[in-house]
Amino acid sequence: MGLTRIRYMRYARHYLIFSLVTVLLALALLLFRGLNLGIDFTGGLLLDLQFERTVTIEQVRTVIDNVLGIDAQIQQVEPKGAQSPEATEFLVRTPELSAEDKDKLYQSLLHLGAYTVIGEDAVSGTVSSELTNKALLAVGIAAVLQVIYISIRFQFRMGVAAVVALLHDVLLTMGVLALFQVEISSNFVAAILTVLGYSMNDTVVVLDRLRENLHSRQKGESLEEMATRSIQEVIIRSIYTGVSVQLMLLAMIFLGGSTILDLASTLFVGILAGTYSSITVAAALWFVWEQSREGGHPGPAGARPARA
Repeated sequence: MGLTRIRYMRYARHYLIFSLVTVLLALALLLFRGLNLGIDFTGGLLLDLQFERTVTIEQVRTVIDNVLGIDAQIQQVEPKGAQSPEATEFLVRTPELSAEDKDKLYQSLLHLGAYTVIGEDAVSGTVSSELTNKALLAVGIAAVLQVIYISIRFQFRMGVAAVVALLHDVLLTMGVLALFQVEISSNFVAAILTVLGYSMNDTVVVLDRLRENLHSRQKGESLEEMATRSIQEVIIRSIYTGVSVQLMLLAMIFLGGSTILDLASTLFVGILAGTYSSITVAAALWFVWEQSREGGHPGPAGARPARA
């Protein structure tokens, strides 16, 4: 069966029911399992260590894991005022440590060579919490502005459908992260905002084609036929774009290491949800809403229902 024969909007209500169920499951996971918050949100210790010889991130991570049994966040930086060109410097983030645990860690790190503790600072989760609240406020304001813009540029119904699809993407992404207990760091906020931008772009492409075909509806063409034709015109583009991005993210997940795992995982799930929701949430919700406004009937042959 060719793609042109698929009646995409025939099961629009089924799409919406399935999406509602998945969102409810995501909310249940967030409520009962919760997100695995990193020290950016819970607070902890930030260590600035400079080794006198070349040391890898994995070597430092292995020592910390053996001593403390935790998977610390480690970032390599340019050495500041190093005497040797082989010197390597790391920023290490860990949960709060007792004096005894810190002493054991410092002693164990000596197995990697001589090093200097350049800085030792407590990380407050309060600051990150404030930044997260501001980010959520920014997302809320952006959602309202998007409804206003799409209402003016397209239709109010399309604006609402687009924002509902965005909320679907965010909740589904957070639910999957809660299910697999992916550690949430400050990268999470950037990843979610990126997902929102990608999803909105993909959704606007679909809605724009629906709007154009709605205003040039063929004689005797039902709303379902028009919507199916519109989706047919953009679905290949959406799939190709989504697959291209996902291949890159898979490489980041499997080859990028634990430092960017939370970022890549969030983007992977969010963009997959965004590609899916552009049609099965945004387009389907608009179609059901528009169909109910028209009375659920295509009208007599040659008739074109009045539009707001």
